[in-house]
Amino acid sequence: MKRIFLLMLIGSWQPLFANDGVFYAMGNTLIPLKETSVQLKKEILSLERRGDWMQVDIYFEFFNPGPEKELTVGFVTPPAMGDFPEEEAAHPQVKDFMVMADNRILPYKIAQLKETGFMISDKLADGHDFVYHFTVRFAKGLTVIRHSYLYRGGATVDTKNDFYYRLTTGTSWANGVIGDFELNISMGDDSYFAIPSAFGAVPVKWTLVGVGQISPVLIHNPYEEEGGGSHLRMTLIRKGKLQLRQTNFRPQKDLALTIFQPHSEVALWCDKKSVNEFAGYPGLLWGDSVEAAVHALSGQQLRLYRNLNFARMGYAFKDESLREAFSKYYWYLPDPAIKPENAPDLYVPKELMKLILAEENSRKQKTGIE
Repeated sequence: MKRIFLLMLIGSWQPLFANDGVFYAMGNTLIPLKETSVQLKKEILSLERRGDWMQVDIYFEFFNPGPEKELTVGFVTPPAMGDFPEEEAAHPQVKDFMVMADNRILPYKIAQLKETGFMISDKLADGHDFVYHFTVRFAKGLTVIRHSYLYRGGATVDTKNDFYYRLTTGTSWANGVIGDFELNISMGDDSYFAIPSAFGAVPVKWTLVGVGQISPVLIHNPYEEEGGGSHLRMTLIRKGKLQLRQTNFRPQKDLALTIFQPHSEVALWCDKKSVNEFAGYPGLLWGDSVEAAVHALSGQQLRLYRNLNFARMGYAFKDESLREAFSKYYWYLPDPAIKPENAPDLYVPKELMKLILAEENSRKQKTGIE
């Protein structure tokens, strides 16, 4: 007896990208289309960013209460969408695909859905989607499946990296929940990114394993379509990873991990009730007259911009007023071991820094203040 299982993308849940953005692929969770007796007892999901790609490693435990059965299992991923070379849509933006069951690596085939003959609702997959399909034998009792692949994240004018992963599909198994769920996210050292505050009505408890900090819940996400919803938490990881553990996990929303472009990220640097001294930052990067924008800055603003790169790298300022000024920003985590030499130009590029220093020197000369 055979059934079709899909690691799938629901057609109604697709990120929308204009001509200034691109979507390549997303991660997904195994779901049953007809089988209702097999339960998803355990899932350990590990995500590790590798540049513009996401490494996905998954451990599944499934429980089959009935007799042994052989099932067709599938992985569905859409073609690339948006502003990209046409040849990139000709093949899935997934690589190093491997699946293991019964202690052996399984063979698989790849085809567009319309060429496979699988009768799948267009609400679940489109005919142009790519399908990896393979056979798994589910013994009576426990079956372990290990899955590994890389998928390419997307980007827009406001985001440097968008990584999406379907969690809600895990609730489609017989028990309707993921019995024991663990999620590990590694975005790289010194990363600052957005995570969902919840996967339903109740906020989840994120754990930071390593060194870093997680912001309170932000209810003012101006990039809701691209950042995983209106309620976010911003996360700074100096070294380490994020972890989520939950039993009887029933996600109603999916996972979005977003690294914003600096000009967009600035809106998520601090609480909305706090004064953001860098609110005019996009104008310094993209304004019609950067020189005029720099000239319009106050002396305090010039000082803060001059020290912005040092603050972002975690320099513990000796000046108390600077420490206090930067303490409101979620990415500021002072480290006494960091030296001020060679601060990377993460936020203030060299040309802008030259204009800031020149403006400060000009004002000093006019006032005679050294």
